[in-house]
Amino acid sequence: MSPDTTHPEPVPATPLRPSERSIPLWRALVVLALGAATAWVVRQGAEINTTNEAGVIPELPAVVGGYTGAIAEVSEGERELLPLDTVFAKRSYTSFFGDELSCQIVLSGGEKRSIHRPEICLPGQGWSIQGGSPLAVPLADGRQFRVMHLTLARPIQVGPEETKTLNSHFLYWFVGRDRVTPLHYERVMLTSWDRVFHNTNHRWAYVIVSSPVWKGFRPAGKDSDATLSMLKEFVRDLAPYIHKPEVLAKATK
Repeated sequence: MSPDTTHPEPVPATPLRPSERSIPLWRALVVLALGAATAWVVRQGAEINTTNEAGVIPELPAVVGGYTGAIAEVSEGERELLPLDTVFAKRSYTSFFGDELSCQIVLSGGEKRSIHRPEICLPGQGWSIQGGSPLAVPLADGRQFRVMHLTLARPIQVGPEETKTLNSHFLYWFVGRDRVTPLHYERVMLTSWDRVFHNTNHRWAYVIVSSPVWKGFRPAGKDSDATLSMLKEFVRDLAPYIHKPEVLAKATK
């Protein structure tokens, strides 16, 4: 899943620096321990309850704040890559002032490989990941909602022999039946924990909100800071629509 923009030829992804792909040892050990416990439970013949209940409403509203959303088609590549029972909701939103952003919900079905880190598929779509870190988004009532924030870049052909770098902001988070996290490793740990100790297999979803930085490409295009602020305001207005109240309460401080 990638931000909506033009479609230049994909370029090789820039490898992440070691500091960006390293995982703290304690996190790796916890994941291994929970994975081993899950394997032990399965081998003992325990029946895991795969819940059909989702913590997110897999529909995007036509209007969010000052933005109106048109339904966007899911690409053939997305449909071919993911299981047939994956549920998609995707809209392209525009404001009265001409600002644009993209929003998507991907909800897993019975097969859990629908859900993965967007970092896996973005490089294959021509985006290089410049960095990523959790980001706090203030909601209207003052609570803080955490998302993962990626900064992306790709070359765009703007003339016969001229290319420019298009940057983009990409926000995402994962939602389980009663869990929300912006962190992939935390989702894995929560999944293993709940399988072992609560006999529950979550029907995870992830939500994406993104926009390129159009300054220098379009008249009156927003710069990087203004683009990120726009996305945070959109998440602020979107979160109460798509999360069940009890799930959103657990996800905020």
